[in-house]
Amino acid sequence: MVSYFTAKKAAEISVANNAQVMAASIAKTIDIDAYERFLKKPERTEDYWKIRQSLYEAQKHTAALHVYTLSFQDAKSKPKVMIAGFPRDNKHYYTIGMDCLVPLDQVQQAFANKPYVTGKINDPHYGEYLSAGVPIHNKQGETIGFLSIDIETTTLDRIGATVIENSKPNFIISGLLVILLLIIFFIVQNWYKRELKSQIGETEETYHVEIHSLIQSVRSLRHDFANHIQVLNGLLKLGKQQEALEYSNLMREEAHAIYQLPSNTKNPALSVLFQTKYLKAQYHNIDIQFHNSSSPFDSIQSIDLVKILSNLIDNAIDATCELPHDLRKIDIFCEDNNESYVLQVTNTGPAISTERKEKIFVPGYSTKSKNAEQKIRGQGLYIVKDIVEKHHGKIEVESRKGQTTFIVKLPVKL
Repeated sequence: MVSYFTAKKAAEISVANNAQVMAASIAKTIDIDAYERFLKKPERTEDYWKIRQSLYEAQKHTAALHVYTLSFQDAKSKPKVMIAGFPRDNKHYYTIGMDCLVPLDQVQQAFANKPYVTGKINDPHYGEYLSAGVPIHNKQGETIGFLSIDIETTTLDRIGATVIENSKPNFIISGLLVILLLIIFFIVQNWYKRELKSQIGETEETYHVEIHSLIQSVRSLRHDFANHIQVLNGLLKLGKQQEALEYSNLMREEAHAIYQLPSNTKNPALSVLFQTKYLKAQYHNIDIQFHNSSSPFDSIQSIDLVKILSNLIDNAIDATCELPHDLRKIDIFCEDNNESYVLQVTNTGPAISTERKEKIFVPGYSTKSKNAEQKIRGQGLYIVKDIVEKHHGKIEVESRKGQTTFIVKLPVKL
């Protein structure tokens, strides 16, 4: 549609510009001395008939509907027709000094001695036409009037139709391009909807797992709290106030440890994850420590960071649970060095052999230790590896007797 209307407008502009050129050419043929004498005495004198005949001859040899001169009194008044190019006969085609329908915008242009071109003018007497005018200068360079010509809109429409006809191949190409862009738009839109639905599904699944873990931890704490209350109640009934006091002090220390949840990270999703894993580790009597920089870690989607750390911490908890209570320890480091995010999870526990290191990232792979309890979460590590590769990062595994470390490096997009 833009191409169509642009083509029509281009045809109108082309005709208007051509009309201006013709008007300027005709203006140069006017006998300036005769026209100045006529302006001093605007009557049908010999000078008048001489100029009128020359304008009529010019009209016959051009595509103009009318050729005439105008006089502009001021910027807000209608211009006056002084001499129009009609044949010399007994008919009075117009009255010297009659009003012309040039619009006010073009009047102001003319009064500023600038050429003008009008849009379509609907004249009840002469019909619909387009008008163009140029200044008439005397020998001193002063503007003494305007030479104006009218072009029939039928001529304009005919030229416009020719332009439109010649532009049909471009319209067809433009139409096909629009259709192609619409098809591409809908394809991309559908792909985006599917991708968004997939991301939402994965996000919900991840957070459902973490919320379920949090609920389980809270239930465990509530169960332990009920047991503690029963013990305290029994000691008080037996009159053992000192033992009850000592026991309550132990409870207070345990509660204080539980409320020291990690909260210094500026990423809300990671904060929730760390608190969930902290409670889970406390339930399994694991000494877990979080070492986080003040970075918000917002250059990578939080869901991907949560998936990576959640799986690595769960693996660490599983491995650490194989040890006696006093040996259970996990350290989590989250650093932002401006070039990459470094996520490191270190845990005590059985070492991972070189042979198993090559298999732990295979989907569905799992192993058990001799006591049939240890489990390496192959599916979880496969997810971690997949996310790391998606972000063009790398994952390293360092394992020796009694300690294993997973290090993930994700490049930051600046």
